[in-house]
Amino acid sequence: MAEHDQAERPDIRTAKGLLRRRFLVMLPFLLIPIAALVFSLRQEKQYTASSSLVFRDAENIASSDPAREAATNIQLASDSAIKRRVQQQLGGPDRVAGNVKVEQQGQANVLTITATDPSPTRAANTANAYAAAYTAFRRDVARARILQQAKFTQSEIRRALRIVGSGGRVRALRQRLRRLQFDASAENGGAQVVSTATPPTAPSSPKPVRNTVLGAIVALLLAVLAAVLFERMDPRVSSPKDVAAAIRRPVLGLIRKSRGVARSPGKRPPRPADADEFLALRARLRYANGNRNIRSVLVTSSGEGDGKTTVAWNLARVAAGPDSKVLFVEADLRNPTAARRLGVDADLSLASVLGGDAALADVIQEVALPNGRKNAAPSPVMSVAVAGGRPIRATDPLAWERLASALHDAEREFDLIVIDTPPILTVPDAIPLVSRVGGVVVVGRVGKTPRAALTRLREQLDAVGAPTLGVVVNAVRKETMYGYGYYAGR
Repeated sequence: MAEHDQAERPDIRTAKGLLRRRFLVMLPFLLIPIAALVFSLRQEKQYTASSSLVFRDAENIASSDPAREAATNIQLASDSAIKRRVQQQLGGPDRVAGNVKVEQQGQANVLTITATDPSPTRAANTANAYAAAYTAFRRDVARARILQQAKFTQSEIRRALRIVGSGGRVRALRQRLRRLQFDASAENGGAQVVSTATPPTAPSSPKPVRNTVLGAIVALLLAVLAAVLFERMDPRVSSPKDVAAAIRRPVLGLIRKSRGVARSPGKRPPRPADADEFLALRARLRYANGNRNIRSVLVTSSGEGDGKTTVAWNLARVAAGPDSKVLFVEADLRNPTAARRLGVDADLSLASVLGGDAALADVIQEVALPNGRKNAAPSPVMSVAVAGGRPIRATDPLAWERLASALHDAEREFDLIVIDTPPILTVPDAIPLVSRVGGVVVVGRVGKTPRAALTRLREQLDAVGAPTLGVVVNAVRKETMYGYGYYAGR
């Protein structure tokens, strides 16, 4: 059945159905982006400014260990001596940005100092002050090293002057001293500011748009995860595919959720769109068992509220016609309703047949079915056998065997017999019938019928050799109906 295979393929309708069923589960997570937005708007604005340094001796650094050099530069820039210089330069700790970050870029030859503060001016001043303090620190360290060498050279000159004939060495030492003094005056520590910080015009944080988008992404992921978890934990079937999988039989029909379908039998005819669904079900039942024409169908379910009586009645109703004799049998003796709804004699009941007081033919009554059209042909007539007017317990297997034999004989007179039984799992009265009919149809309802109950029903039907033909999924939403090609647009 191509239409049903198409419906069972994963597509966007499956996702839409999941979102619809689990909307309440997902709803709390939708507050996450709102909370992220509110939190961002309530945060104090922070401004970030950066200053960059480059090292003149980059080639020598590249020839050494870049990672080690980078760690050294970062440690020096973060040293307490540098911090004290910055505070002195800016006029106190309260003029220094609260958050300062030092990072090495590239092959350990570029140092970036980033300052973040609620004041854009303070952030820029702090970054520049750290850059200036670091370059001054390196310059002072390098000059101190050169001056130490110059001091040693001076001591060597004084020692050489006391030695006779050391004029050449003295001249060389004096030349070296002049070179060291020049290097000391020109030394800048090998670090140079290449990019100064300017007060930023826009805050670096908070970022309401980014935080809201990230919150929405996180909320969506969590909401979908929660929906999937709840879907897996839900004991109820969530799709026609679930119903078919539990019974291990194909989907024979989908019955849309409609007030017209659920109306009391005998009151009004079904709408054309609703009638078409049962006509399609009737057509599938004709060929559900190969070429053998099925003349009796037992309709059951795993529990109450699945709509098996509605399905059974409307199936019999659309099958009845001038050229088709149909018998509707109400076999639910513990919950008889058909006599009152149809306005027939409740004393002519199936209970009399089970008790051996009457034959099946004696309790069959004729019911005219309104067609809803004026000045039309006479209304079709359906034969019915109602349970009775009051609930009774009829658990004698032999009595049900007699009824099964009577129904088998009635197949020669009627083109189709539709038997509405109670839920077999809860009321096993009609079990003797399930193996004596032409076919059994199981009714399930998405979002209501438990998977485990359908599985137990399937095991029980298989155990007694029931000719289970397939499933009818009742009260299906419009979105699910669209998965079946011929339903689209109705």
